[in-house]
Amino acid sequence: MSLRIASLASGSKGNATLVLSDSTAILVDAGVCFTRIRKELSRFGLTPSSLDGVVVTHEHSDHIAALPILGRYAPVYAHPLTARAIAERQGEVKGYREQDYYESGFIVGDIEVIPFRIPHDAAYPLGYTFRLSSGQQVSVATDIGRPTVGVLNNIKDSEVVLLEANHDVEMLKKGSYPERLKRRILGDGGHLSNDMTAVFAEHLVGSAVRTLILGHLSQNNNLPELALGTVGDRLRRRGCTDIALSVASQDAAGEVFEVK
Repeated sequence: MSLRIASLASGSKGNATLVLSDSTAILVDAGVCFTRIRKELSRFGLTPSSLDGVVVTHEHSDHIAALPILGRYAPVYAHPLTARAIAERQGEVKGYREQDYYESGFIVGDIEVIPFRIPHDAAYPLGYTFRLSSGQQVSVATDIGRPTVGVLNNIKDSEVVLLEANHDVEMLKKGSYPERLKRRILGDGGHLSNDMTAVFAEHLVGSAVRTLILGHLSQNNNLPELALGTVGDRLRRRGCTDIALSVASQDAAGEVFEVK
């Protein structure tokens, strides 16, 4: 048995991540247009109707843009407070499957879905770990205002983690965003900077993590080489050579990472 994860799109303009087992396909977020999602799924021999579930992290538009259409084809899983917030933005959440005890986890196909809280300015923002009964697991954790022990504990046993590295602090401060937006991004309910992601990465040294996919990069306030350099330098200073780094793109699907 194996578990695979691939970013289909990642960034401030839209996010979608595919998690696959041998028999189950789960999409994490649907923040780009339906046409783009359908195109990327076809690379894996999938269609929207062959998805076993769409799992939503939170209700911001860069995570739910295609949900009104995608919900016609596949079941949608979201925390009840998130589902309510989505309904206020988009109307009834088509395909919504309510879970009585959402935070305790649930099963989609042969994949256990384990939600965990993340600090972000949304109704009930979550990251997710996906685990097979044979032990393979991967995690998705973006839109994180600050590093927390809770997030760390929920991702440290995954071999592959998609982790936010949203902005370079100096680029953000010197950039053209309004001051109010800058404060939001830098705040505890905002997004992880490269430096904070590097702190996260340092605390993952010695854990099960073997690949960090740096995701949700701002196209205005970050560069892939800056994110890779900041996190990579921190790991090298710790003498860590067994965590590989990759960057997820906004405009193209990324590499497929497999856990066997």
